[in-house]
Amino acid sequence: MASAPPDLLVLRTQESHSGPAPWELGRLPGFSLYGGGRVIVPGEPAGALQTAREFPLSGPQYEKVMADARAVGLGRARTYEDSSSTDASLLRVALRTTEGLRTTRIVAPESGGTGSREELLEYVERLPDAPRGGGAREFRPTALAVLATSGVSAGSASATPWPLRPLSEGTWTREGRCTVLTGDPLAQAQRLARDARQDSRWTSGGSLYAVSFRPLLPDEHTCRDLDVR
Repeated sequence: MASAPPDLLVLRTQESHSGPAPWELGRLPGFSLYGGGRVIVPGEPAGALQTAREFPLSGPQYEKVMADARAVGLGRARTYEDSSSTDASLLRVALRTTEGLRTTRIVAPESGGTGSREELLEYVERLPDAPRGGGAREFRPTALAVLATSGVSAGSASATPWPLRPLSEGTWTREGRCTVLTGDPLAQAQRLARDARQDSRWTSGGSLYAVSFRPLLPDEHTCRDLDVR
């Protein structure tokens, strides 16, 4: 799949934590590999805006990542439970096969493990990081998901009026009321987010919200794409 389109997802790791704050919803995947060796990883937040970095893998790097994925058994879906943990995080690792994406789930990855579970966790730890010194560039999204949570407390700062489409009109997802923005609204929301704090509050339609600003990755196009992890 090294010659596949650069928007075809090949491998992804995604960790979800128990009880996240509203502004932590919709976290970017830890590692997303696309056809041609394109990699996208989270960047440093810019105010309330989640950002991402992208960089290419060489042919040999790509082949090693894929060969190692098959070696640790990611070609078939599995679930590793952990009955000793409550309110645990969940790590999902998805690999594209000839039959489609296959997702392995590890409950409480922070607890470590033995055998095949340990091998899989070590594989995730070995995935390439964004290179330093100019080897990675800012990922520039063509769409942004605004994820709004109502029923929040007032917080420590005054709330800001939301100037775009009412947040209550967003699509319901597990990550909050979701609205996808493109074009001028995307640019406006990015400016709002960069000038805000992650825990800022927003007013829309007479209600108070916490908002997470999440760029959509190349394989993501709608709110539903954020709800199937």
